[in-house]
Amino acid sequence: MRIKSGYSQEEFRKLYNEKYNRNYTSAAISMIEHEKRMPELGALIDFADFYGVTLDYLLGRSLELDSQQISSQLSFIAENLGSQMGADDVQESTREKAENLQMLRCLLQQSAVLAKRMEKESC
Repeated sequence: MRIKSGYSQEEFRKLYNEKYNRNYTSAAISMIEHEKRMPELGALIDFADFYGVTLDYLLGRSLELDSQQISSQLSFIAENLGSQMGADDVQESTREKAENLQMLRCLLQQSAVLAKRMEKESC
C-alpha cells in the first residue's frame, strides 16, 4: 500500500507517526512490511485508516475494494497529489504543472463522489 501510494518508507514513517502520535522507527516499518514483525491491533487500525481501507483488505482477507474504499482512496490521492510528485516527475512549466495537478485533483474528487453514489444505490 505504501508503494502504491507513492511514499518512501521514510515519508510514510514520518506522516504516520505524526498523524497517529506513534514512534515507529524505519527498522520497525521495514520489519512489518517484510512480515517479520506484527504491529499491535491499534496500529493496524491506524494503518487501515491511513490508507482508507478495511482491516480485512489490509490483512489480505478481501481482495476487492468496495465503493466506499475506492472513494476513500481516491480522496486520499487527491489530497496528497502535490506532495507525491517531485520536481523531476513532470517536464512542464510551473503553471502547466499546477493546472494539470488541479485538473487531476478534480477528476479524482469527482470519481470519489461517483463511488459514494454507487455505494448508496447498491444499499
